[in-house]
Amino acid sequence: MKPRFRHYERKPFDAEKCTRCGECLARCPVMNLPPGQAKQEIEALIRYGQQPEALPKSTAKVLRACTSCFACNLLCPENCRPTNLFLDIWHQEYTRQGLPERARYFLPHSRPNFRTYLLDRFAEKEWDALHAWASLEPVETMFYPGCNLITMPSLLLSRIFEDLPIRGGLEYCCGEMYFRMGLYEQVEQAAAICTRYFRELGARTVYLSCTAGLNMFTHVLPQYGADFSGISFVPFLKYLYERLASGVLPIVKRFDGQTITLQDSCHAKIYEEDFDAWPRKILGHLGFEVIEAPKHGQNGLCCGIGSGFSHASGYAKTTLVAGQRACLSNLQKAGTDYIGVYCAGCLEMLALSESGGKMRHILELVQEAIGESPERKHWGTAFKLAAGVLRNQRGGSGRFKPPPIE
Repeated sequence: MKPRFRHYERKPFDAEKCTRCGECLARCPVMNLPPGQAKQEIEALIRYGQQPEALPKSTAKVLRACTSCFACNLLCPENCRPTNLFLDIWHQEYTRQGLPERARYFLPHSRPNFRTYLLDRFAEKEWDALHAWASLEPVETMFYPGCNLITMPSLLLSRIFEDLPIRGGLEYCCGEMYFRMGLYEQVEQAAAICTRYFRELGARTVYLSCTAGLNMFTHVLPQYGADFSGISFVPFLKYLYERLASGVLPIVKRFDGQTITLQDSCHAKIYEEDFDAWPRKILGHLGFEVIEAPKHGQNGLCCGIGSGFSHASGYAKTTLVAGQRACLSNLQKAGTDYIGVYCAGCLEMLALSESGGKMRHILELVQEAIGESPERKHWGTAFKLAAGVLRNQRGGSGRFKPPPIE
């Protein structure tokens, strides 16, 4: 059965409707449990969500392994929202126990964190760009980079964006990482901050190339209190494809005869039906032959960062590395000349690998196709990201609860 497209809904898992068929875990791109075990584990998770007590070892492993990629919400034949079951359990555990200390360095509003470590090492040109983007001068039509592109500003230093004022900063994070960790209170706080931000700018049309941001602003944050009435959040990749196809951005270099596979954003599954076709249309227009990895689209694997989202993982280095390796192994099976991404976060997670030299963000490929020379700083960025984690992520048995986001 093909997965059925569904948006995220802020509703509890429907235990009454659930038939305990186990499809969610048997067809999970991460776990792929045997059907019999999948039925047992979903039953055990439902019981645990209703009455928290000691978990069987195998069920605790399932709860830790989930990357909240939302595939199971599409796979469930009864639309019971199994991803929400995982998120709700994680939220319960966070409320009771707090987060492990090692998670602090990865929270978007912690200072310092894994992103501010990168900003502290920016060149002057990159700092100049960030200061310009931090402007609060009113603007009706804008490009919002999102947190991951802010840590890779060279991707935006292109005439691709010459007609769009860029606005954004790390303090205006959409809260995606909180969302996929089940930290609902922090998502509500991020929703309030982003509402104030876009209202202060007077924004009416906001372009984003970040699929996570598109989904959060369009479908998720309004369920957590955001008021974006009168504001349209527009996929930049669609806009970019139209400009390429119409000749507004003439192609001077083609990639005919070259092959590429794509790492899909987890949010592409639940943002818009068949949204993952747009990066493929762009690549096809540039001349690439797209060869799919075994797991892609609605069945795609998270780049690795999602392996840190579960309450038990709490961004443990071992789980982050294991998730990254699994994703890379899947992409390498396509046997292509290039590995493409359209999420800067995926690029940062995957670039520091033996396949890093083959990694390209779709914005880089378009820049090259229109005659520009992209800087390709992603390997260095990924190296600094890893170095920052090794130097600054604290361990120990301590636990904490994040302070309110202001």
